[in-house]
Amino acid sequence: MSSLMHDYLTPETPRPLFSDAQWLEAMLTFESQLAQAEAECSVISQDAADAISRACECVTIDRDTFVRQARQSGAIGVALVRPLQQWLSSHAPDAAQWLHWGSTTQDVVDTANAMLTQEALKDLQASLGGLCAQLERLANEHADTPTMARTLMQPAQVTSFGLKCAQMARALVWQSEQLKSAAQSALVVQLGGAVGNRASLGDKALPVEKALARRLQLGVSGSGWHTQRAPWMRLGMEVAVLCGSFAKLAKDWALLSQFEVGEISESTHGSTSSAMPHKRNPVHCMQAIALTQAVPQMAATLLSCMPQAHERALGEWQAEVAQWPALWRHAIAACSALEQAAEGLQVHESRMKANIDALRQVIFSESFVQALAPLLGQVKASELVSVQSERALTESRPLGLLLQQWLEHSVESGAPRHQAYEMISSVADLDNAVAASAHECRKLMEE
Repeated sequence: MSSLMHDYLTPETPRPLFSDAQWLEAMLTFESQLAQAEAECSVISQDAADAISRACECVTIDRDTFVRQARQSGAIGVALVRPLQQWLSSHAPDAAQWLHWGSTTQDVVDTANAMLTQEALKDLQASLGGLCAQLERLANEHADTPTMARTLMQPAQVTSFGLKCAQMARALVWQSEQLKSAAQSALVVQLGGAVGNRASLGDKALPVEKALARRLQLGVSGSGWHTQRAPWMRLGMEVAVLCGSFAKLAKDWALLSQFEVGEISESTHGSTSSAMPHKRNPVHCMQAIALTQAVPQMAATLLSCMPQAHERALGEWQAEVAQWPALWRHAIAACSALEQAAEGLQVHESRMKANIDALRQVIFSESFVQALAPLLGQVKASELVSVQSERALTESRPLGLLLQQWLEHSVESGAPRHQAYEMISSVADLDNAVAASAHECRKLMEE
């Protein structure tokens, strides 16, 4: 569904996904290829199959008429089959009885949905691959770029910006593999027939399904799955979890782009505020956050549709089919927004260093304790660093210098004091502080 309040959050030229025309085309393709598969397996004649395929090519289904008939009957299959039967009755009456043979409405819709989802998955994987490539580029370029690590929204220690990007890329690559795995189980033909027992096809059911799957480039289930939705839902949940990762990345980058932090910024074009010309908002991050905001509710809706009664659902499956496209559209658009953000991301290394320097070395407190513990003991070293950290921030003086001055005045001269003194200097060196993160970043990039 298109609307002003939604479309400005999406890419400029998105490929249509799950459009009305695509749904109708996919369902007609199912009917045509089902007939051809049945002819291949000697269930119906080739002449009948060819006539049905011609009907699927020649008939133009009016959307409004289709919706009206489906609404009246409660079955999309009725609205699909009726105009095809009318065409066959006029052009190939002997073939009319074989139209839709061995299938039911849900077979048509589920298989069409699998076909459309397969195309959506291609778009998502392509955009996800582009995003991962950009993150890996940033990781390689900034493996040694020191930046603040923050825990519970507060400054913690030094890490590297490259490592932050590498860890995100690794998480997304793993999720891409999970998507592929889930898709193998979910994107299969649905061909259960009226009640899922394939009675109309008998011992030809599996051969027909395999032939149909080959023609539609889908997998083979081996049985109907009208009310057994676990593999299908697993694929949907993988998309929802992926959106959670998109939201995490967008939120991190949005926070880092705040003026008060100023460590990164998006490459924007022109003003991003109607009232304040100076503003440069993180537009792509905003889009990704907005698009992923509703995804948890979409996932919850899909999960609530799983208890489908007996052999055919009354309402739950219909709700699932209606909700499914929105999940994919939001995921693909969010990924695209982040891909654009990553492509033009400006990394402000000097601001990252300035933010570290502003903390007067208190972010090295853990390492300072470790440097002093052999001389003072763990408890006393921790107490000393805590007291001196408060002084460092209050007096705007480097914590390492305060600790070294304390050593000079409070500890007798000798090798232990000298060693602790040198360790403090080493700990406070920014290149040394970022070394472990840089090493971890490069290790992740080599995997």
